[in-house]
Amino acid sequence: MVNYVAFDNAHKERANISTNFKTVSNMLNENEFTCYPYAEFPIAKDNLAPFDILVLGCPDNAKFSKQEIETMVNWVTNEGGGLLMLSHAGGDKGRRSNLSELAEQFGIIFENDQVLDKVNNMGVENLPLINNFGFPHPINDDISSICYRAGCSLTISNMSVSPVVSSSADAEPVESPLILSTEMGEGRVVAVGSYEMFRDKISGGINEGPHAQLLMNIFNWLKTSKREEFKNQEVVSTAQNGYSAGDAVEGASQLPENGGQQHALQYTTIPLKSHHSDVKIISNAELFKAFEDILTDFFSFKESMLKEMGNFQNNLSNLLGAVIATEENLVNVSSPTPPESSLNLTPPPSNGASNNVHVDDINQELNISTPSDYSSITENSIALGIEKEKFQAEKEAAMEADLKLKKSKEELDAEIESLGNKMKSIKNLTSFVEKKFSSGKLSKKNYDKQIKKLSSDLTKTQIKIDGLTQELRDM
Repeated sequence: MVNYVAFDNAHKERANISTNFKTVSNMLNENEFTCYPYAEFPIAKDNLAPFDILVLGCPDNAKFSKQEIETMVNWVTNEGGGLLMLSHAGGDKGRRSNLSELAEQFGIIFENDQVLDKVNNMGVENLPLINNFGFPHPINDDISSICYRAGCSLTISNMSVSPVVSSSADAEPVESPLILSTEMGEGRVVAVGSYEMFRDKISGGINEGPHAQLLMNIFNWLKTSKREEFKNQEVVSTAQNGYSAGDAVEGASQLPENGGQQHALQYTTIPLKSHHSDVKIISNAELFKAFEDILTDFFSFKESMLKEMGNFQNNLSNLLGAVIATEENLVNVSSPTPPESSLNLTPPPSNGASNNVHVDDINQELNISTPSDYSSITENSIALGIEKEKFQAEKEAAMEADLKLKKSKEELDAEIESLGNKMKSIKNLTSFVEKKFSSGKLSKKNYDKQIKKLSSDLTKTQIKIDGLTQELRDM
């Protein structure tokens, strides 16, 4: 069954199947893969859905948006996609990209360095020869040595990630991961810090030693059962509706011919997009006019959006002002000051007659509180204010505690999921080691050593999962 591979071209990737990755494209096309240049921008769910594997071949001076990163993570995790990320010496900093921002979602980081080896190399220290594979993995199967040309090192930030190839004890940095793999949800991910080791016509490139075998191992491992199920369902659906393979791909076209390389017509169910327009441009002047109209519409839309944002800010400001004013009124009501009477309560000058008018009587007549009453009200208001502040503090503390509890639960769930993925990887590697031993490719001594290590890792991982699960139940 054919596996469809998309090589992203929308983020200025250095690796391009039309130029310096032609050999890679030819090899894959001859081995049950079909390569396509992926130029859709931004990377979106609908456009990515038909593909089984996505290659990000060293983005250069371009960055993925948060939405694109979320789309790719969901495609891997839920749709069973296979993701291959390639970088270069200097990592994200040297390439002015953010590939690590995506890789970190899978527990991988591309370091901003360059792997050098003054002892084991192909004549230059930035062409280090690597033979530190350590742990058996389908990707390094039958690989004895590779040239890690102009590449950066990687770092593991998640326990589910498996090192496939590492630098030697003589290299800088020492014994650091160079190729990593991981399984997340239904999908698989591979990260390589050197895209140049698969380039055409260079020393240490795709024609170097077992690099071609390494490439095929990577792509074969990136195939997932989820994508196989998806394609089988598509075949059944096509058969039930009475369509032939040719009918299913009516309108499909060949990839463009590049440098004399002719790609064979591939019949697929990939919905190749075509964009139609009623606008017929027959001269350069009309072309510039159409472009000018598009720019005019864009800036008009921009101005309207800025205007709406201004209105929103004004409304928000007015609303906040009203809220603040309301709070000030509430404070004034809860903490009243004694009213100043406009009545002149001074007794008139004595004319010999007895003056029986008293201030207290007038206050009582007018229902005006005495100074002692003012003191009582003020004390009550202060007490009410203290209770209000106390209630507000307790409310905020409760909300903060609830937020911490929720965050803690989410972190535990994420860690349990990560450990579950690690257990799945360990079981897969155990099966791989057993097959290798059965075929005679692994000695009894190495077999026992690897099985013991895998069994120990499996037990430790299960203990951690049980502990975290119990901790989650106790919350």
